Amino acid sequence: MEYLNPSPASFLPQVMWLTYRTVMERPGLGADDILELLAPAAMRQRTPRGDGVHVQRALDALRHLSLVRSEDGRFTADRVTNAAAFLRVLRHRVVSPPDTFGPEFDAPDDLRRGLIWLLRQSPTKPLDFDLDVRPVTTAFTNDTRWNTFRPWCEVLGFGQVVLGVLAGPGQKQGGGKLIPNPTGAVIDAIREPFGDPLPRDEQIPITQLVAFLRAEIPVLPGHPSATYDGLTGEADEALRALGLALTSAEERQILDMTYQSDPSSVMALHDAHDGRPRYVSTVTIRM
Repeated sequence: MEYLNPSPASFLPQVMWLTYRTVMERPGLGADDILELLAPAAMRQRTPRGDGVHVQRALDALRHLSLVRSEDGRFTADRVTNAAAFLRVLRHRVVSPPDTFGPEFDAPDDLRRGLIWLLRQSPTKPLDFDLDVRPVTTAFTNDTRWNTFRPWCEVLGFGQVVLGVLAGPGQKQGGGKLIPNPTGAVIDAIREPFGDPLPRDEQIPITQLVAFLRAEIPVLPGHPSATYDGLTGEADEALRALGLALTSAEERQILDMTYQSDPSSVMALHDAHDGRPRYVSTVTIRM
């Protein structure tokens, strides 16, 4: 299933959450019942294509991701506490290697491939599709898929759409540019991991934190599955976006980063303020 193809209509995580919540709260509904609740016939003409197909695609995506179950055309879903919990599960399904889940799982290959490429880019340069994306990667077929990719990135915590006022004189306005910024996903992984949590209030090597994050977010550079045919560049040279996320987490008092003399491992965080790298050897998780 293609997630970035806006034809016949785009569907985004917000619609997936509304669809999931409907299934969760009203187990046993059929597809027509779900459509009627989310896009009633009297209002359906105002939906993107006039027939509520975005709801149908969202339900299809939930089924392909094995987030909802269907038996005899009736849908059920596991209970989650709120939208944030659903988003956490959705992100996990999107970024995990395709063989992580069962045989009925249909991986979102186009979306995952786009995230793998994005997280290797520098966060110091807003990415314009025509200037910075189309010439260097085939991860996106055209600008319409890029435009669908941008809101996915924002909601999943991997990117930030550039405000029009910051686009620069004579440049595109309207939020067409994207900055790779996985801060949201990184902080969420530290707070609510799917695997074993990191120890709190004790120093750990920076390499332990990076390995933890790669396991939790397998689209980060350096994870064995974070690649695809045609991807270029070395993973160790593509950690600037992760460095931004760690620096942002420190600013939010999620963690502290320090450099100790004679360390066993070091990570260089590129600092856009003075243009020089900051060297980090240990991390303390505070929250």
